[in-house]
Amino acid sequence: MQIQIPSRLLTYKAPSDLKTPWLKGRGTRWVVAKDWWVCIDGVWYCVPKGYVFNGSSIPWWLWWLFPPTYAPAWEASCLHDWFYSHLWRQVSKTFADSAFRAVMLYHGAKSWIADSFHWAISRHGKGGW
Repeated sequence: MQIQIPSRLLTYKAPSDLKTPWLKGRGTRWVVAKDWWVCIDGVWYCVPKGYVFNGSSIPWWLWWLFPPTYAPAWEASCLHDWFYSHLWRQVSKTFADSAFRAVMLYHGAKSWIADSFHWAISRHGKGGW
């Protein structure tokens, strides 16, 4: 996949009472502060200002190694959550999972780490499909 990301994702911590029916659990949630654009293979996707996501859904016992805000997966997690929660009719699960891996690699993740994350989400990730 060819990835272009012209600007960094800007976020802030979401209020604890904010309703997000697409997110389960009590983890920290983050709000996209301004529209964020990503181009994948020549197609532009926008995660809109106000979208709420939770970072990487990593089991707590692995947080010492990969916290939910793990830098190479941060923007990948936002885009992936957007695909899973809102664009599941427009993109396939396979595409969303592959885009996650591609964005991690774009941000400098080692391939074995991106592959491990991809393996986990491709088997355990649940979206609207």
